[in-house]
Amino acid sequence: MLCSNKLTISDDSDDFLSENRPQSLPFPSAEAYSIKALVLNLFDLAIIYLACGAPFAVQYWFRLKDRGGLEKTAKCVFVGLAWPVFAVIYAVGALKQFGRPVPPQTEAKRLIEDIRRSLENSVDLSGRPDAAFEFRRAVLRWAELSIAVRKPTTSPAAAGVWEIVEHSQAEIASAAYIYREKRLLNAHFAAAREDIIGLAESLKDNADFRARAIEAATLLKDDLTVQALTRPDSSGSSVVSSA
Repeated sequence: MLCSNKLTISDDSDDFLSENRPQSLPFPSAEAYSIKALVLNLFDLAIIYLACGAPFAVQYWFRLKDRGGLEKTAKCVFVGLAWPVFAVIYAVGALKQFGRPVPPQTEAKRLIEDIRRSLENSVDLSGRPDAAFEFRRAVLRWAELSIAVRKPTTSPAAAGVWEIVEHSQAEIASAAYIYREKRLLNAHFAAAREDIIGLAESLKDNADFRARAIEAATLLKDDLTVQALTRPDSSGSSVVSSA
């Protein structure tokens, strides 16, 4: 009896637990997992694809300055979506650049380099790297600024800046800015001229350097420096200050 009662109790408890046990959710199949993974992979690929095309769209946006807003936006969206085609075009253009010969130096750069080499050959700067650096700096600064002051003082970028900030008188503001830059350039050139004349005075025993400096000033059309270096008393600074 005891054994049968125990068996009866255990059977009743099993029935009770089986009736009140929560139903387990069905496990997703392998096909559902594969579809979900495929959707996530496609979504990630779309994000990566659009991220790669964004720089092409932005670069094309800045190229289309004179186009309307709707047309500009549509073309940029097209470029961003079709960026592999434009990437191939840019790559082919870059490869063609490697095959082209290096353009020769401009006449101004060649003249500056010839002047620097000529003046350095007239002075013994071996074993003095600091002096050689200062000498080269003074010569290059004078030669470069003497060419810069003779160039036309037009600055289309300056006018564009004033138009972007919506200045009430963009042309006047641009002209004032160019005039200010011209004055600063002339001031720097005057200081460079004084440096080269002072260098010539410190090397007054070196006739070769003076002759080459006069030749360089003639090529650069720097009449004040030529006048200062050709005066018998060599008081070049007084000539420059009086000018």
